[in-house]
Amino acid sequence: MWLLVLINVSAVVVNPIVVAYAMDPLLVTFWRCFFGAIILAPAALIVQPKFYQKIKVSQWAWLSVAGVTLAIHFVTLMEGLYRVNLGVAITIMSTGTILTGLLGIVILKRFLVIGQWVGMVIGLGGVVLYAYLGDSLQTDSTAGVVLLLFSALSFAIYVVTGQKLRRDMSNFVYVAVVFSVATVVSFGFAMVTNRSVWVEQSSDWVGIALIAFFGQIMVHTLSNLYLKNGEAAFLQLTALVQIPLLAIIGWVAFDQRTGIEIIPSLLLVVLGIVIYVVSQPKRIT
Repeated sequence: MWLLVLINVSAVVVNPIVVAYAMDPLLVTFWRCFFGAIILAPAALIVQPKFYQKIKVSQWAWLSVAGVTLAIHFVTLMEGLYRVNLGVAITIMSTGTILTGLLGIVILKRFLVIGQWVGMVIGLGGVVLYAYLGDSLQTDSTAGVVLLLFSALSFAIYVVTGQKLRRDMSNFVYVAVVFSVATVVSFGFAMVTNRSVWVEQSSDWVGIALIAFFGQIMVHTLSNLYLKNGEAAFLQLTALVQIPLLAIIGWVAFDQRTGIEIIPSLLLVVLGIVIYVVSQPKRIT
């Protein structure tokens, strides 16, 4: 239970930090993954010495997919956070639960029960309704919704890939390699697009350190640790508590107000996620 508390508290903290510092998403992605890799790689070597020699070619391919999609998730999430309210952003990101289920059909050869299909339709219907209503509230809302949905999709690919790999791979090895791949990918993209990853303002290092600690070390590493033996459905369900908390933080700290006309669409998303999660068959171990 303490893992769930740490994961959700850290997730609540990191999103306002991202908005407050308003740094280049690619720059932050590079440094958070870099710090995550150099901190966790030694732990991976202690847990499994010369682990890199034991990774199969097919596993390297999946690790690369996980690293690429993780980098995409970070960049699009930050871009989306700059365009919509915190409460709305985390609600839309919650659809990653449903997208994970869909990808599980293809990658993990799993199936969805009727309740999961019902929850999926309701949840995604809420997102579509918000996208329609959001146009009347703020100019960038449609772009924000698209970015966050893309972030949720890339995160779902990352999660499903992790579930596939970590059957035969320790948690430290998995996150160390994936964070390293994400670092290389984000740096390579910065070079191709002629964007700098160097931090100009010294105060931004504080924000990067906080994002790396709460986001990379606490949320991602501990989530992977929990999912090794815990129920993904329960983790996803507890994450819904972040929605009202972040909405309140956005209102108090950033003067973000949400029109009451979009509340029904957000409630549909939450309802769909809850129906989807509680309908999941129990995992047989």
